[in-house]
Amino acid sequence: MYQQFSFTTEIRGKIELIKLKGYLEDSGGLTLKSHIQESLDKGISLFAFDFSQTELISSPGVAALLDIAGVVVDDFAGNICSWGIDKHHSAVLEMSGLFFLVNQVANEEEGLSWLSEGE
Repeated sequence: MYQQFSFTTEIRGKIELIKLKGYLEDSGGLTLKSHIQESLDKGISLFAFDFSQTELISSPGVAALLDIAGVVVDDFAGNICSWGIDKHHSAVLEMSGLFFLVNQVANEEEGLSWLSEGE
């Protein structure tokens, strides 16, 4: 049995660090999209996603991540980085095209540094 999806957030300057946990599926994806939109409306457009505690990502979860990335990057000229994605999910997300919009980094430190350079 997988853990229900949840996430925590932390603001680091102009960057929002989002730590994802559990099973990212349809309702979790909608909740995450809603949160990201609220952050964008507040002027935040730099996001760091930590997937290290994500157990599973369903097809609707992948679709939500693609929607989020499209809005952040294309509509708000923002940036997203991610780390902690296991090999299987990395392959799925790569095939979906997510990594054309989201920069994969090794860890939190590298991600925050990469986003800070783009400010």
